[in-house]
Order: sequence, then structure tokens, then C-alpha cells
Amino acid sequence: SAMQLEGAAFSLRTRQLAAVSRMLNLDRDEDDSRSAWHDPWKVLVYDAFCRDVISPLLKVGDLRKRGVTLHLLLDSDREQIADVPALYFVRPTAANARRIAADCAGALYESFHLNFTPSIPRPLLESLASQTLEGDCVSHISRVVDQYLSFASLTEDLFSLQLPRAYPTLTSPASKDSEIEATVDEVVSGLFSVLVTLGVVPILRYSRRGPAQSVAEGLGRRLHAQLRSHATLFGGGASTGLQRPLLLLVDRAEDLSVMLQHGWSYCALCHDLLGMRLNRLTVNEPVEGGGLRARSFDLHESDSFWSEHMGSAFQVVATQVDERLQQYRKAMDDINAGGASQLEPHSLSSSTRKLQATIAQLPELQEKKRLLDMHTIIATEMLRHIKERSLDSFYSVEESLLESRSLTKEDRTTLAQLLSPDGPLPAAPQDKVRLLMLLALHPHGSTPAEMDELESALAASGADVRPLHGLRSLLAIDTSAVAPTAGVAPPAPTTFGGLRALADKVAARGVSAVAAGLKTMLPSKRDTPVTRAVTQLMDNRPGADEEAFGYIDPKVGDSDGAGAAAGKTRGAFSSAIVFVVGPGNYLEYMTLRERSRAHYSSQGAAAAGRAVIYGCTELLNASGFAAQLAALAPVAAPR
Repeated sequence: SAMQLEGAAFSLRTRQLAAVSRMLNLDRDEDDSRSAWHDPWKVLVYDAFCRDVISPLLKVGDLRKRGVTLHLLLDSDREQIADVPALYFVRPTAANARRIAADCAGALYESFHLNFTPSIPRPLLESLASQTLEGDCVSHISRVVDQYLSFASLTEDLFSLQLPRAYPTLTSPASKDSEIEATVDEVVSGLFSVLVTLGVVPILRYSRRGPAQSVAEGLGRRLHAQLRSHATLFGGGASTGLQRPLLLLVDRAEDLSVMLQHGWSYCALCHDLLGMRLNRLTVNEPVEGGGLRARSFDLHESDSFWSEHMGSAFQVVATQVDERLQQYRKAMDDINAGGASQLEPHSLSSSTRKLQATIAQLPELQEKKRLLDMHTIIATEMLRHIKERSLDSFYSVEESLLESRSLTKEDRTTLAQLLSPDGPLPAAPQDKVRLLMLLALHPHGSTPAEMDELESALAASGADVRPLHGLRSLLAIDTSAVAPTAGVAPPAPTTFGGLRALADKVAARGVSAVAAGLKTMLPSKRDTPVTRAVTQLMDNRPGADEEAFGYIDPKVGDSDGAGAAAGKTRGAFSSAIVFVVGPGNYLEYMTLRERSRAHYSSQGAAAAGRAVIYGCTELLNASGFAAQLAALAPVAAPR
């Protein structure tokens, strides 16, 4: 059906993996008749950026299956391997081009297959050509290809442009115009890569202020020029002929709260507490005899527990891990019991069949056990953070703050306990500063004098309050950054009341028993400024919110003109890409995913096929965002 086709076309990770596999296969499709075993072994040379593009898609074993024996960083010391072809995957920088030319001149490899992302500009290509002429090694270069892969896809509907310096450059008053233009161009190139990979030319809608507008206009021009000169670049999309998607560009200033709030879903906690990056996180595990050892874990959609529970509340994850471990133990007990009975001599052939079936089951069970052990270690480490930092109390009071309803007496008590220097609830300084920043964004009747008093008390206790000063600077740059509360329908009452400290009993009865003191809380399904905008613009119905966003159709090269009026009569969109110009996080990603699913299922079966992809300039947890805000603080911040 068209809906399934649309879903397949909108699976970003699958499509990027196919493009990377084609590149590793020297630009032949994987099912090419010249099968892979004819291929020579190859060396893969990449820069740090391209390594991060590949790492969420392919592990070492996957690279080996594709004929890659060695994968090395371009800037590392590499030895000559003269009889093996090399595949380079790098960004088009002058430094990278010089290094490639030096490798050629030194005849490091048999032949050079050069892949640039997003694309190599003409002047750099000419410079590379002249350098290889000087080195008398032009003949070694087999091909030069533009790959348009400048983004990391972490799931089918989540991507990051991996541009950690973009937001500080776009927001800092000290940035030069040339730096801002270069950064906008990098963001445009990353988004252009995403659209080429999906094979779609969307309708653009954008916040009419700040960097989002500059990015939208730059992307509109780039797409329009590309379609006039080389339209076949978008011909590979399975969605050709299907309805065009919406690309919504929002400014980070539309919703700063989501970057500071504590999360409660599994993936949000992995990111916030354990610093998950590119689907990988590290946990310090105690070892016998004292001390700690660092263990790294990969969290992938192929792990059924992760894909099922990444959006689940923490205590659901804790309970489920224990239940699955019980199921595993029962399965192993059954196998062991069966093994004993098979020794009876009655029917040898049936015993053999049973034994074969048992042996076939074992690898799958062992893999399940390995994954469950991993999730147990992760959940236990999370629980330690939650208990030591009263994170359930923070989450609960923050939800009340952000729901734009008046705080209950209990909420106010919790708030005071969390922020006071010697309150009854254990709380870390960085968590208090985050709560204070949320209070600055959603004052709920707190006066400036009260805020100053809270800030002074925090600073006196040794907390770093520079992020708060940076936030104020950012709000001064963009006065509309405070989330609008007028005209928003009050949300349904939540299912969790006031929360208190976790149970102190740490028992050997599994994670769920240790987490027994947590009241039942659900991850937030609250509407945010971003989810509201997506809903309204995908519905494509006129309204005040809809008017607040600019319109560009790159096919027509028209912005906010006659095409906009015509475009608004086209009916609802079935797919959208939501891109935040600035950092994003898993809390925002999961909220968008849950809200879009909930909204469309309430519209009946016909709308259930809507697909939404979320992207940002970088994925950043709250401590990373606080560091970016601290950099915006005036040097001598007023007390």
C-alpha cells in the first residue's frame, strides 16, 4: 500500500545504511551480480566526523563482512599497505585534501577511492588534482564521489547533524557574521544530506525568527538550484510520486525548558544520567576486591528490550528486566530437566531430536541473557543516581511547573526542600541549578526578589550559577523564548501525585524490588510548543499558530508568495521531518514520537500512517546544555 511505501521511504537509518553499504561496496548495490566475495579486501580511512556517521550503523564485524579489514583515522600514523585498495570517507577540508595527496604521493595503498560528504567544492577538487599531479600519482585515484551523508542516524526516526559548535556560534553575541554564515551553511548541508538520503523534496515551514529562518532560506535556495541543475539526485527516493513531506524548522528558543528538565523514560535517563552518545554508553561497575571498571554498552533497535522499552517509565523497565530474567531462568531449568531425561535409553532418535532442538535454542537464550544482564547493570546505575539525587522529586515538581497550572501546596513544599541548601531531600548542585532555570522560564508567581534570594543561596553553597546568567542573556537576545502560556488548553490531570524519597532497602531481589519506593509515574506526554506546531502544520489547517510560520516550496522557488496560498489548500501531510536549529535531546524526541502517535490514532485509522522524523544540530544532555549556557554568561555576572 501507499502507506507502507511511505513508511519504507521514511526509514532514515535503513536508507543511510544502504547508502553507506553501497559506498563500501565501491558504489555498487549490495545485490549486484558481481557478488561480494569477488571483491578485494580494502582499508577504510575516515576522519572523526565520518567515523561518527558510520559507528551507529556498522560495528567491526559488519565492516568485515563488507570486506573492510582495517579502519583507520585519516590523521593517525598509517603504514604502507601497497597491494590493497583504500576507501576514504572524509569531509571536504583543505587539511584532509593535503593528507590524501600526501598518502597518494607516498603510494600508501594500491588505489584510492575518495568519498566526500556532503560534496567536494570545485576549488578544492582542483587543488587536490594539482597536488596529485605534483606528486605524480593521479593514476592511483580510482574515483571521487560526493556522498551526501553528513548526519548520524541513531534510529529510523532520529538524526543528529553532529555539529557541536553550531548553537554556541549562532547564539553568541561575540560571533562574527562570517562565522554565523559558515555555520548556517553547515546546517543547510547536513539537512540537504538527509533529504538526498530520503530522496524527498519537502515543503519547508519555519519559525520566522532567529537562525531557523536563515537555515530555511538557505536550504530553499540550495534545493531549488539543485532541482534545476541535477534533479536526479532526488530520484532515488522510494517516495517519488508519493505525497511530499513537511520539513518544519524550529528555533531552539521556541522551547528551552525541554533541554533542562529531568526525564523519566528509559532513553531520556540513559542520555541525561549516563551520557549516551551515538547509541553507546559507559557504566562504572564495581569489581571484586574494590575499585571500578568501565564497561561500554551498545543500545540498538535490534535489541528487542531496548526498542520496546526505550520510552517506558523507569520503574516499568526495572520490573520488566526482572520478569524477563525469571523467564530466562525457567527456560534454562526446563532445558536442564530435559537434558537429564534424555539419558534414558527408551527412544534414542526422539532423544537426539530433543537434544538438537535444545542446542538450537541455546545461542538465542544466551544472547537474551547477555542483553538482560546489560539492562540490569544500566538500570541499577540509574537507580543509584535517582536515589542519591532525589530525581523522582525533581521530575515530579518540574512536570507541575511546565504544565502551566498552579502549584499545589505539596509541590511548593517539594520545591523548597529541593532548593534549600540543607533540605531533607538529597540534591546535587547541578540539579538545583536546572530547577532554578526552569523556574526562571516558568515563574509561577515567583518574584524577581525571591529568584535572587534562591540564586544567592545556591551560589553561596558552591553551585555554579553561570548557566542561569547565560540563560538570562539568551532570553535578552530573544525575548520570545519564554514559552507562551496564554490560550493553551489545560492538560488532563496527571496520574502521579507528590513523590517522595526512594525506598532505602537495596536487596538482592532485583532492580524492581530496590525501586519499590518510586511512585508510579509516566513519562511526559505533555504538549510542547514544538508538538503543537507539528500537529497544526501537518493538519495544514489555517490558524493563528499556522500563520506564525513561514512557507517555502523549493520546487517553485517561492517563499510566502502565491505558492504558499496554493500550498495551504493541499490537504494534510502524512509525513514530516521536525528539525531543531540547535541542540535536542531524547526527552524531546520521545515526547514528539508519543504525541504524534497519540494524536494520529485519535484521528482514526486513516491518519495512523503519519510518520515523523526528529533531528537537531546535536544531541546534548542537560549538563552539556548548561555548559553552553554558562559560556553565554556575561564575564562579570551581576549578583
